[in-house]
Amino acid sequence: MDVGAHAVLGEGVQVGDDVVIGPGTVIGHVGFGYAREADGTPVLVPHSGGVRIGDRVEIGANTAIDRGTIDDTIIENDAKIDNLVHIAHNCHIGAGAFVIATAILCGGVKVGDQAWVAPNAAVREQLSVGESAVVGLSATVVKDVPANTTVAGSPAKPVSPP
Repeated sequence: MDVGAHAVLGEGVQVGDDVVIGPGTVIGHVGFGYAREADGTPVLVPHSGGVRIGDRVEIGANTAIDRGTIDDTIIENDAKIDNLVHIAHNCHIGAGAFVIATAILCGGVKVGDQAWVAPNAAVREQLSVGESAVVGLSATVVKDVPANTTVAGSPAKPVSPP
C-alpha cells in the first residue's frame, strides 16, 4: 500500500493489495447523515460501518470516502478514484469503475462494474449507475442509470452515442 502525505485512514478501514492513496485523502470518517428530533433538533446518525477497499485500487489526492452507517462503503478491485472526489456513506463502487475529479456520490449510490462517472457529476442518494454506464461531464443524476447507457445534462438524460 502506498499512502500519500497527510492521508487519514480511520477506524474500520480495510485495504487490499497494491492500493495507492493520494495525499490529503480521508477514508473512513463519519459522513454527513442527520435526522431531526420531534422538535427539529438535528441529530447525527451513527456511522458504525467501515470502508472496504479491494486490490489495485487507486484513490487520488484530497478525496473523501465516508464510512458506512451500518454496512460498509465498498470500493471493488481495480476501481480508480480521481482527486477531489466525494463518496458518501454506504456507496458501492464496482470493479474497474472510474470516478473522476470533483464527482459527488451521495449516500448509498451504487456504481456498476466498468462504469464511468465524469468530472463534476453528481449522483443523488440511493441511485444506481449500471454496469458499463457513462455519466457525462457535470451531469446531475436524479434517476437510476441503466447498464450500458450514457447520460448527460442536468437533470441527466440518456444520449445517443456520437
